[in-house]
Amino acid sequence: MYVDIELIGGKGGIGKFRALVDTGATYTVIPKRTAEELGIASTGRRVSVVTARGGETTLEEGVAVIRLMGEERTNVVLISDEVEQVLIGGVTTLETFGLRVDSTTGKLERTGVLLLALHQ
Repeated sequence: MYVDIELIGGKGGIGKFRALVDTGATYTVIPKRTAEELGIASTGRRVSVVTARGGETTLEEGVAVIRLMGEERTNVVLISDEVEQVLIGGVTTLETFGLRVDSTTGKLERTGVLLLALHQ
């Protein structure tokens, strides 16, 4: 499924995208050229990932503000030379927003954010 999102970079650059939701992905991944255009800089860290195409690679880590369904959150994103479109990762981004994919409608629905109960 696809969703409309906005990415905001460190220099205030804003881009609107039709992003593919990948519920099996841990992180949101953005094309390197998008990161450059919006001023989303690398944190200097690299993250090892396994891709759906069966390979292991290392991607740069960046930080971006993501606007989705009327809300904004700051999220870690991975920057890739290989992807051509923005991929929204289900584990970090969707859960940060308290969203999940409803498989019956093919749309995002609000579920709330989970918090582990703390005992003293």
